[in-house]
Amino acid sequence: MGEGRPYGKLLLHALQLAVLLLLINAANSQNWYTAVADVEYTEGLPERAGMEIELEVDQDSADAKIEFTGFFSWVQWQNERNDTTIESENVEKDDERQEMDFKPLSEVQEEVPLMVKIASLLSLMMLGLTFFQVKYRSILGIILNLLVLWIIFSLVILAPLGYVGELDFSSGPDGDQSKDEGEDKVHTTFKGSPSVDFFDGELEFDFSTTGYDLGLVDESELDDVVSSPPGKEHRSYYEMEGMAGIHYSQFVLDLIWAWLILFLIAPITIGFFNRVSIDKPQLL
Repeated sequence: MGEGRPYGKLLLHALQLAVLLLLINAANSQNWYTAVADVEYTEGLPERAGMEIELEVDQDSADAKIEFTGFFSWVQWQNERNDTTIESENVEKDDERQEMDFKPLSEVQEEVPLMVKIASLLSLMMLGLTFFQVKYRSILGIILNLLVLWIIFSLVILAPLGYVGELDFSSGPDGDQSKDEGEDKVHTTFKGSPSVDFFDGELEFDFSTTGYDLGLVDESELDDVVSSPPGKEHRSYYEMEGMAGIHYSQFVLDLIWAWLILFLIAPITIGFFNRVSIDKPQLL
């Protein structure tokens, strides 16, 4: 009776179930990702001052740590500059940013553990259906595969964007949503280069930016500075370098590899060999 049972598929589904059961504990107890940012002024006020940000996200919290360097440079910069701004030329871009609607991180933190439990239940059902060789169980397998893929998408994409989704870009310090504070920097340039390490789960973006701080421009020369760059020797010129990145936890990387091997490649391979296998001809 047991000769016809697909032991290869049974082993595969058992491994899938084991991965999802381990995922339940990992998603509940480990950090999902760490976002980092490091910015420093390399020229102009406040030279050698910078800011470091580290954000750790897990199922229950999102803890951010902010550290400022070059305290006295920040103080000097704040004391010497004024609140000079000009009318913003990026109103449309600001409106588009306010209209961005990402799913809040809190919702992702609630949904991921639930989806992992549902996927574990579906995997257990697949193991039972395969043992009894129930027909059309492949439909349930496709649903399970897509659900695991959506869990990965939630951890890798929706969770980082979810933190941005919980920030309020619509109101300023005084609560006036319609107020346009204008621009306090002109003739800005921006250069950046991304780097990706798939094996360590690290995505980083190195960038540099230059421009002129209107807060350090005398009112008598404001029109001239706005119309054309006054040159690097001007006291309002600044250069800034920085890095922003996101580092995913090891269990997220393991889940991606598990999905690729156990939920995608292995089922396709087993199905292919089952289709191309040819029974030995019977002797007459």
